[in-house]
Amino acid sequence: MGVVTIERWIQHLGWLYEDLISHGIIPDLPLTELYNGRDWLSLKKPADGLELSFWAETRRFERLFITLRSTVQGTTEYKGELPKPFALLASKSEVRAAFGMPMESQGLTKLPLDNVLGGFDTYSLDQINFPNLKVSFQYTSTMQIKTLVFSLINRGHP
Repeated sequence: MGVVTIERWIQHLGWLYEDLISHGIIPDLPLTELYNGRDWLSLKKPADGLELSFWAETRRFERLFITLRSTVQGTTEYKGELPKPFALLASKSEVRAAFGMPMESQGLTKLPLDNVLGGFDTYSLDQINFPNLKVSFQYTSTMQIKTLVFSLINRGHP
């Protein structure tokens, strides 16, 4: 996967699964459910480190996960190119220097079994070119970018 594909997916957040397939935006792969009764369906691994997430009730594309650093065994990392300015960023300090203060943020979080998450920063994307879209930068405990999550700001459901 390359920059053009990632950009197309970001631009088409909010579209229905069937429409994405019919327009050739995503591959015709089945949606999977992590466990029975879950609210989210996933198009897992169109490439390593990528996951597209759909609201189960409507099958609307609502989140794109790009894993840059694996912190959980079995998780793959995306090694392809990212759109600018995301390709130029590697740490929380670089994100803040590029984007300023986030609209939402959470710091270090300690989980059971001595696991520590570095928190996240969330920013609204340019609302002219990307209406109703935001990006969250999830960090490792050393404040390196772990995952980029592009998603809808207003989803219309919990």
